[in-house]
Amino acid sequence: MTPDPGQEPLIDVSLAHYVEERALTLALEKAATPEERVMVQGLMAQRAVLMAQRDAYLALAIAKRHARGEVYSKARVAAINAIGPSRAQLDKDIDTRLARKPDALGVLKSQARVQIAFSLVSQRLQLADLPADMRDAAREMLAHEERFARTWLDAVGDAALQAEVRARQRELLAMLRTASRPMYCVGTGGSNVLDDEEASNLGKVWAKLDRLAAELGLEQPSQFIAVADEGDAANVSAGQLLGVFERLLEEIQRPGGKFPSKKKTLQVLQKICTALHGIKHCGGGGRFEVDI
Repeated sequence: MTPDPGQEPLIDVSLAHYVEERALTLALEKAATPEERVMVQGLMAQRAVLMAQRDAYLALAIAKRHARGEVYSKARVAAINAIGPSRAQLDKDIDTRLARKPDALGVLKSQARVQIAFSLVSQRLQLADLPADMRDAAREMLAHEERFARTWLDAVGDAALQAEVRARQRELLAMLRTASRPMYCVGTGGSNVLDDEEASNLGKVWAKLDRLAAELGLEQPSQFIAVADEGDAANVSAGQLLGVFERLLEEIQRPGGKFPSKKKTLQVLQKICTALHGIKHCGGGGRFEVDI
């Protein structure tokens, strides 16, 4: 018998963005100047638009799932609704992390450190695992989320905070990505250095390259990962990249040196280094991007 979508209980998402909402409410209460009030109210207005987009995306995801014949049982919905912290737990976090901040900017900064870094990275990495009929909508939703995050950070206007959030995103991308995710080397202007197979081979050994770089006292390759929509803004000089990847290449090809998939890894590293020499000659730079 075909499952009836009308019999599926509601999934409770009432707390999904509760802390974000409370952070803005607290920031407004703590605003000390008319300018700060206008700034927080602007964020609230943009959040209202984002919430409508979130609701529309959720409704689409449920409709697509039902169209595929996936209807959740009462037990499954109950299990989903039981996941995550309770409102009491969230209120405790809000009290200790946000409510005690002395001013509006303190509240906004604290929320940015927690929300923007983890939320955007986790959403980005989930894209590849979504059903094909939801990927375009999910990419569009992620773009909405990223725009709101940029607006939030721009409103705070703290360059150090933006750098901190970017660094945390890089750490999370390196930590949460799986070895099945290709890693692309991208030069100035968005030119890909590696083809899909080479990027896949690089992704499989990426974490091992990080560990080897740390052992050699080098910058880890994951420090050169671009996040969100950084594009060329994430580039570092080709010379800086060469300092790391030529040393890794030298160490892995050392006689007696052992490394997983050694032949394929050496081929990829050699191609990266050759490309970086050309980019350096042109005065350009490069970065790495996680396939989504």
